[in-house]
Amino acid sequence: MYEKNNYETAQLFIENIFNDNREIVGLAEEEIQQIAVKHGRDADIFKTKNDELISYEIILEDIDNEEIQKIKEYGEELFKINGKLICIYLLGSPHTKITAKKELESESPLLINISIMPQSDAYDIFRHISSMVKNKEKLDKDDLFALSMIPQMGPKEDKRHLRIECLKLWKEITKKRLIK
Repeated sequence: MYEKNNYETAQLFIENIFNDNREIVGLAEEEIQQIAVKHGRDADIFKTKNDELISYEIILEDIDNEEIQKIKEYGEELFKINGKLICIYLLGSPHTKITAKKELESESPLLINISIMPQSDAYDIFRHISSMVKNKEKLDKDDLFALSMIPQMGPKEDKRHLRIECLKLWKEITKKRLIK
């Protein structure tokens, strides 16, 4: 079962990073999800209010001509089943390189959008403070100030999520009395 947090995060990324404001009504049927598996894609396929499909996946490897060809074939198979516009959104890690130089031609209406995640120190600081809490280390005023600044330091599309996570961490800090 797709976790609610992952679903909401995926929707936020689709809206904010890929600027797609269509109403997503949920995950596509299992038969459609299996197409991603068949093509070796670690993607989740969502259905919009107009029954269009949005494939969303986070990728860690580089994207070359061969990978782009595989993505095209994947999109064409989705189109054969659905018959409507197929949007394939790929979110790369900050280290992903796009080396593809080939232009794609397809009979199917495909939109392939690749975006690279912005690098942010906010996540590193959050992990550091989280590990301090996990190890029951006392936090000083500088640590607490850093915790309060994490949501402002993070990327625009992730501010809400970071705020929630920082509040959960703050609650745990006060509960365990980890303030110097």
